[in-house]
Amino acid sequence: MVHALEQIHAWLTPGGALVDIHPNGELVEFRHLQEGKDLLIGYMQESDDYIEYRQADEAIREAVTNGWFGIVQTGEFEFRTWADSFDGLKAFLDENWSDAVIDDKVAANARKLEQETGEGGIYLREMATIRLLRAL
Repeated sequence: MVHALEQIHAWLTPGGALVDIHPNGELVEFRHLQEGKDLLIGYMQESDDYIEYRQADEAIREAVTNGWFGIVQTGEFEFRTWADSFDGLKAFLDENWSDAVIDDKVAANARKLEQETGEGGIYLREMATIRLLRAL
């Protein structure tokens, strides 16, 4: 990752901007929205324990320490991935999030909630970091 930032720095003119967006590494939540109630179902794990997000943060710190970039602004935002059903969300994760691990208890809770309520939506809630960096 540090090599990629070094290469980007070489391509940018001084003062050029880089926007870094990546999950902040907090546990991703399975949530269910129904009749105005937003219920926590459980958490998604990753087989690599979200290590790539910590590595991305470290790479940014190293790029700043090396004098390639200065951090202009940092923020966080909530990112949601919606589905009509738990099984639909699981199918999406199976296809697109190869290191996602869904505990059997979480899956059972989600399916039970769907059966009990019959409506609403399920989503993943993850927090992301966004940074504006300027090439030095």
